[in-house]
Amino acid sequence: MAKFGGSLLDVEGKGIPKIIKRIKALKKADSTGPIAVFSAPTGCTDALIRIGESHAQASSPASVDLVFDIYAHIAKLYVKGEYSVKAKADLAHCKVLTEAALRSVNKRFSGNVKAKVLALGGEFATSILMDYVMRSSGLDSCSLKLQDWPVVTDDNFEDATPNYELSKKRLDQFVVPLEQGKVISMAGFMGVTADGLETILGRGGSDLTAVFVSCLLKDNYETETLLYKDVPVQSADPKVVKGQKTEHVAALTYNEAHKASLMGMKIVQGPAIALARRFGQRLLVVPIDEPAMFSAIQAETDDKTVVKCLTGKTGCAILSMHDEKSRSLEDSLRIWEKRNDFMDLGAETLETGERIRDFLFLDSDFLKKNEEKLKGFDDVLKIDYGLGVVTLIGDKMKDSAGVASTAISAIQGINIKRGIFAPHTSQIIIVVEDKNVKATVAAIHLKMAEFNQPT
Repeated sequence: MAKFGGSLLDVEGKGIPKIIKRIKALKKADSTGPIAVFSAPTGCTDALIRIGESHAQASSPASVDLVFDIYAHIAKLYVKGEYSVKAKADLAHCKVLTEAALRSVNKRFSGNVKAKVLALGGEFATSILMDYVMRSSGLDSCSLKLQDWPVVTDDNFEDATPNYELSKKRLDQFVVPLEQGKVISMAGFMGVTADGLETILGRGGSDLTAVFVSCLLKDNYETETLLYKDVPVQSADPKVVKGQKTEHVAALTYNEAHKASLMGMKIVQGPAIALARRFGQRLLVVPIDEPAMFSAIQAETDDKTVVKCLTGKTGCAILSMHDEKSRSLEDSLRIWEKRNDFMDLGAETLETGERIRDFLFLDSDFLKKNEEKLKGFDDVLKIDYGLGVVTLIGDKMKDSAGVASTAISAIQGINIKRGIFAPHTSQIIIVVEDKNVKATVAAIHLKMAEFNQPT
């Protein structure tokens, strides 16, 4: 499995030659496969969401021409000869299907209609385009058809979970072309219900597609999951710690990768990591220009590094409410909304006798959009916006004293709103103001060698 994200499929198509080079190398190394999973080009999903929302408002519905012009531009550059006409016709059909879905939007752009627009106008169209690009480059490839789509999911249309047993019944959609020696061009992010309604697998869902199909095929083949990125996984974002040397992170446990991705690093989608852990599927995060600089994500590593990486995330908030009313909110968010992007900071009894519980939310926009609804749980709840989190990640922190104190000493003069010192959970979280996130990351990163020196 080789997954190529949207940042590699830029709207100008500049990353296409690199993608083809990697696919050819994989084909040369192993006659079976690969299955290439594609995200939509950068910005296309967001553009389709805006178009869908404009149709919901019904005032001046936007056209999908903007998105399909990108596909036409890439096809013009990389699809050659007899394939040009076929690609043009197949992409035109995708456009017709997308426009038909948009016409069924009624007041709200949500559910199956939204899934259909985003999948057919995004990843599915991209997979068809890339099939013809690969054929034009001399690869014997094929794309998967809509009928009998092999990733069967539940009915949660906008954040669907793949169903292993139901999808296993459609395994021939992969096995037949693989046994014929073909490279498969597959749409990431996309699933269908058992009765054939389109679903999407949540933001970053192409990662989940690649991991799920790898696990699905494990009984038939020795599968490997390669998630191609534009840069290697590093100890911190080089753009944030300018002038400092960053270290390549060669290995992460599933736990470390999950924490780092949740707290701002976005290495691999969370549900994809959870699925890989369940099936014991090793993941390789591979920089497309430097494939030898891959990062392995697996159950355990031999790496003795204490702090693997340092992440920063803005756009967070702290919600405070009465303790006795907090449980129903927490249950609603975790069970019904399936949100895992918040954490319980505990309760405190005030001098007035009130017992207040705080929650740290990693997505303040969710709170802003739902503030009135949230007040239904506690009409006097308070939300502190404008916060960010800086997180130290590493399983070995639980066995190493002084990490938190060293981090705090590095940021004297920066107002710390809250500290969550829980190295046994493989993370130490420091809450600061949004404006101080980058400075906090840069200051603590200077101490990385101190954290990781032998004891």
